[in-house]
Amino acid sequence: MPNLLPRIEFGLQSLVRRQRACPFCGGRDHRVVARKRGVLRIRRCAGCHLYFTDPIYRSFVGDLYGAFYRAEGSTTRVPDGRTLAEWKATQFAGSDKHCADQLQALGRLGAGRQLLEVGSSWGYFLYQARGAGFQATGVEPGEWRRAFGVRELGVDIRSSMDDVHETGFDVVYCAHTLEHLTDPARFFADCGRVLRDDGLLAIEVPHFDLEAMGPGVLPIMGAVHPLGLSQSFFRAALPRA
Repeated sequence: MPNLLPRIEFGLQSLVRRQRACPFCGGRDHRVVARKRGVLRIRRCAGCHLYFTDPIYRSFVGDLYGAFYRAEGSTTRVPDGRTLAEWKATQFAGSDKHCADQLQALGRLGAGRQLLEVGSSWGYFLYQARGAGFQATGVEPGEWRRAFGVRELGVDIRSSMDDVHETGFDVVYCAHTLEHLTDPARFFADCGRVLRDDGLLAIEVPHFDLEAMGPGVLPIMGAVHPLGLSQSFFRAALPRA
């Protein structure tokens, strides 16, 4: 199994490593609110209300994200040439990659035309944003995904926020990416650096509020989702960012 090595590594880290500080605010006033498989602890920070895994996985010998997701259906499946051509011709209408709702929401929020997407994956959203009139740039650390978007869709995707030297973006859009990050404080700092003073930060994440929603939300968190994000976190975090 291609994902066996990172799974073993994650299991071992769960046994021996500890997350001492909140990965967002650095606070040490946090408590265990749940456990998964007996070894992975879910903690909640008393200061910023972030849920986070203890430990937060650090990959030393394997590509955890790639190994866990590469074989999981449409999220990672590369379309054949005919399908991709049809998607491009219709701006992805009728496919599960269609982003019209998100683009319309940005329009209703008054977003300007200069857009940066953090976590661009294959570049599907960027392609549609460009078709909707945005001047769109993306960031995607996964090289195989980034290369696909650049090669097949002709979109501008950088490897990291360090490669984004432009400032004054009207909107930074981030969909289902923040929950994967190990350094959320860096994410917010980077967004603040590239956004104009009255710019829009639009974030989509799975809603994780264990105290309000109960244990049914626990499957959201784990090795590749080390962060659990709720309304109370954003209310506490955004004024600090």
